[in-house]
Amino acid sequence: MTILGLHLAIWVVLGLYFAGMLLLGWWSRQRAQDPEGYLLGGRQFGVPMMVMHAFGAGTNPTDTTGTISKTVAGGASGIWVSWMWMFGTPFYWLIAPICRRMRYLTLADYFRERFGRASAVLYTVVASVGMTVFFGGVLLATTRTVQGMMGQATVAAAPGAVDWWFYGILLVTTAVFVLYGYWGGIVAAIRTDMVQGLMIIVLSFLAIPLALKLPEVGGLAGLRETLRGADPGYLRLFHPTHFSLGAIILLCVQAPLSALALPHLMSVTSAGRTEWEGRMGFTGGNLLKRVCTIGWSILGLAWLAYLIRTGSTVRPDAAFGDAIQTLLPPVLQGLMLACVMAASMSSGDAVQVTVAGLWTQSIYREHIRPDASERQLLRFTKLTGVVIILVSLVLAIVMQNNLVGAILGYFRILALVGISTALGILWRRMNQAGVFASTIAASVVFIGAKLVPGCPMAAQIGLPIAVGVVFGIVGSLLTRPPDSERTARFFTRIYVPIGQEAKLDLPLDEAVPPARRLTTAGGLFLVKPSRQSWVGFVVTLAICLACVAAMLAILG
Repeated sequence: MTILGLHLAIWVVLGLYFAGMLLLGWWSRQRAQDPEGYLLGGRQFGVPMMVMHAFGAGTNPTDTTGTISKTVAGGASGIWVSWMWMFGTPFYWLIAPICRRMRYLTLADYFRERFGRASAVLYTVVASVGMTVFFGGVLLATTRTVQGMMGQATVAAAPGAVDWWFYGILLVTTAVFVLYGYWGGIVAAIRTDMVQGLMIIVLSFLAIPLALKLPEVGGLAGLRETLRGADPGYLRLFHPTHFSLGAIILLCVQAPLSALALPHLMSVTSAGRTEWEGRMGFTGGNLLKRVCTIGWSILGLAWLAYLIRTGSTVRPDAAFGDAIQTLLPPVLQGLMLACVMAASMSSGDAVQVTVAGLWTQSIYREHIRPDASERQLLRFTKLTGVVIILVSLVLAIVMQNNLVGAILGYFRILALVGISTALGILWRRMNQAGVFASTIAASVVFIGAKLVPGCPMAAQIGLPIAVGVVFGIVGSLLTRPPDSERTARFFTRIYVPIGQEAKLDLPLDEAVPPARRLTTAGGLFLVKPSRQSWVGFVVTLAICLACVAAMLAILG
């Protein structure tokens, strides 16, 4: 029995699943009654929850749908839609303890304490733009996936026709996000991430053998034969048109900068009990995503081979949903659809909570209501989150024919301000003037590169980064140095481990003696890495290289 394009079993599974998730969100309200509980859950989570939180916050329908969409459109190089973060991952091991030691609620607090109140406002504005573009892409990916599973995306709508299914699914999905995020805060997001993360992993890989067993695909050997015969470029991991090696290298350079500007960076690194939970969670969750991306790529390649063999036409953005509809039985379709929507819900919750928290901490509390109570701050955070999601809804409608563009857009926007985050952590001379010079100059070049017809992807990525670094340094050197006491307090804070808070009152030279420092030349301030730091970095890098090697072996 089919209702509105979906089997009755799918509706039953969806109903049960979302009832459970909404109850989980309602239950989580008790730990989200104040700003710290709402934003960081009281910093009480262990390694398993932190791993799945990082995986869930970093994994959403844009990853699965975007990877498969780009793979169906151009072959194996589409994996870099998600893998563009790949070689930023080893740096997550180094970033996590620094963020935990900051002891702030949001990244806007970092900009305010390190540089000044105006910098916090600038960061809030840029990060809000990036994350609303991001969540617009999440909503778009979710809607296209559901359309594919409902059989509504086999062919494009007629020119000028209104795609009512698109708007209906988009609005219903958004309503669920808003309700869930309003209730439970980051606590609900982390708990939901644990459930939906495990389900997405299992169901994503469950679809692969079913796709390879299709007669039109004929296993990995048949897949490779079909794709090689249609276009040898389909089996290239680095493609000169879609993702060249140069562009990928620059994306990997950009990844740590983008990560350093993520509004939910504090929750994925600092909601755990200690630095170890933050390190294992942030790094482990993202490594898990890198491995899962191999599965999504194989599924996309198998579906591309199937489409070639059958002569079918499908919107690339809906390829994931269309494949799941074909491969899985109704009950598993319902579970997969629930996972896709739950992934969107947890991402939506993270965006609502963290971006709204930026506005609360850096603007409302600092400039509008300095005397606001915790109850008023929490209410403003919740209402601001609703507004942010509504803006993302409008952007999803505007971007409805450019999913991959939306994914790359937010990645690049965040890097524009991530440059200042990195310089502020590494270089004592970086000041507020440098933050504005770096961000504005990089933004101008970013917009200009996008407006130049035929501008190579490598130039669109590399030029804003280079200009941002140069202007950040020059802008700082040409203006007054930052307050030395304020700077010393910040560097003392990020190099005093959690649990040794008594050292926070010591002078910087005592808290971080010269013997611990790697270099202070030119105003830099780098400490010698601990054994845990460098071993973890090397192991993470080795896992990343192994993932690339495994994918090359699969492609033959």
